[in-house]
Amino acid sequence: MTSFERPSLRTLLTTGFIFCGATLYATSPSASEATQPDNQTGESAQEVDLTFEIYGGGLHIVSFGTQAVLTPERYEIVAQYQTEGIADTLFHGRGSSTASGLLTPSGPRLLNYSQEYDGRFGERSITMALDERGRYDVAAKPEDGIHKQGFSASTVQGKVDPLTASIFTAINSTAAPCSQTIPVFDGRRIFNLKFKELDETELSPIGAGTYAGPAWKCSVLYDPVAGFTREFLVERAKNPLPPFTVWLARFDEQMGPSGTQPLVLPVRMLFETSIVNATAHLTKAEVDGNALIEPVTN
Repeated sequence: MTSFERPSLRTLLTTGFIFCGATLYATSPSASEATQPDNQTGESAQEVDLTFEIYGGGLHIVSFGTQAVLTPERYEIVAQYQTEGIADTLFHGRGSSTASGLLTPSGPRLLNYSQEYDGRFGERSITMALDERGRYDVAAKPEDGIHKQGFSASTVQGKVDPLTASIFTAINSTAAPCSQTIPVFDGRRIFNLKFKELDETELSPIGAGTYAGPAWKCSVLYDPVAGFTREFLVERAKNPLPPFTVWLARFDEQMGPSGTQPLVLPVRMLFETSIVNATAHLTKAEVDGNALIEPVTN
């Protein structure tokens, strides 16, 4: 029987940076769309550079950085993470991801995605590419958790990878950024991230967190859909995974790639895993080299 593993701390850290902002029920692009060369409209690209530092038990455990190049029609994203401090000693790991696709009025359309990891738990990698049938060709190392026949086009339609999902708030087109459900396909599993607004609040700098100002406080529920073992689903029914708590902030001084909506970015996150309770802080946010938040000074 094919084995599907329980989401790891690494998976939860990655999906923890998936925040809503756009309607996601886009149809898959046609083969001609997927193979078109880069758009040459002369419109300038927007470069977004974010850094998050993650702390657990008061200790620095992971650094996560992402860089995105956005135009009104296309996007490219790269991201890197690495363990830090005591976590690096116990669970040494490094990883990187890339994603590219189209930006449409109904949300991102993923064309290509890749992820690599090397650390204590061995080498792992996965790549996905949209084919002419509207399915994703998936290659992985190891191959555990990969369906031999793959998911059907209808099953993956409208789904995005974890990294593409992380740009949703940067292209936010809704006045209610905590009201969406994001369907995600990571090459092995399909799951939804269900957002719910809890409150509007005023944040002050805390710890490594540098943002100060108004924010939406939202809960995010990890909801398995396909690719999970029966054992995992039974365990989750008995011991549900607690939702993440996310704070999103709107930066009115910086428009998104559409030019009509301000950027909305995650500035703080609180989540629980079987290993550690952790807090992620946005410590750097730059658009085209211009800082949106200032570092904490001692």
